[in-house]
Amino acid sequence: MMNEQLHIIITGDRGKIFRIPCSRKKLRLLLSASILFLLFLIITSIFSISLFTKNRDYSSRISELKHQLKLSEETIAKHEKINETQRLKLNLQVANLELNNVKQAMAFKEEKEMLMSTAVSELNERSELIEKIMGTIGIHLEKKKDSETGNSGGPFIASQDEARDDLLFRADKYLKTIRAIPLGKPIQGTITSLFGKRKDPVNHKKAFHTGIDFRGRRGDKVYATADGIVKKAFKNGGYGRYILIDHGNGYTTAFAHLQTILVKRGERVTRGQLIGLVGNTGRSTGPHLHYEVCLNKKPINPYKFMKIASLLKKSSSAPSEKK
Repeated sequence: MMNEQLHIIITGDRGKIFRIPCSRKKLRLLLSASILFLLFLIITSIFSISLFTKNRDYSSRISELKHQLKLSEETIAKHEKINETQRLKLNLQVANLELNNVKQAMAFKEEKEMLMSTAVSELNERSELIEKIMGTIGIHLEKKKDSETGNSGGPFIASQDEARDDLLFRADKYLKTIRAIPLGKPIQGTITSLFGKRKDPVNHKKAFHTGIDFRGRRGDKVYATADGIVKKAFKNGGYGRYILIDHGNGYTTAFAHLQTILVKRGERVTRGQLIGLVGNTGRSTGPHLHYEVCLNKKPINPYKFMKIASLLKKSSSAPSEKK
């Protein structure tokens, strides 16, 4: 059996010899350990190299991302600058539009005031004309009543629209008054007998005519001369078929010798509304319309009302009659 003991001899420079006894078993263990250590170093190196490579890739990607981030920040800053410029331009445009709107509003206001002034002036002229015309038949409007001033107070502020309000009040009152006053002709026929004294057409004696007679043909249309309510619509003795309309303020109109009555008692009518047809009923010598205007149940001459209607039509301030 061979000796298992081995000696490792190490010789120094001075000839000194060192002997290290070592068995084969220990040598194999040492060799195995060395191999394992070498493998560990190799594996560790490979892992380190791989980790280094990955770290280098990550560093490269991080650098690239940082570069992209920088570019993005620069782009965002650029867009923000552009947006700020556009916002300033937009604000300037809005300011210009607002200024233009203010200027336009001021221009509209001046134009409105000018048109209003012109309209008020024209309305005043026409109101004065209407007032003068209506005054010829003794129609005067009541003045606008002042509101009560008791138990009130406060600082005095002059009203710039007082004259305008007063004018509108007058014009409104005149329009309402005109609509309730019998103006114009009830038919378009010619006048055959005027209001007042005359010779009776049947017995040829002296008489008083309480209205105006208009020549017509049977079936000619007869119109109301003002707004009102029908008080009578029936056959009335010598008047024949007869309509009486109450217009308020004491005014009434009557239409006689009709062939046909087209309204009923209690019906509300308006100026220009068709109310009947010309006939020859009652005490009559031929087809015609007898037309009366009464104030407080007293007959008055309808002719001056028809004349006023023509004057009002020229002034363009009264509602036009329906034909």
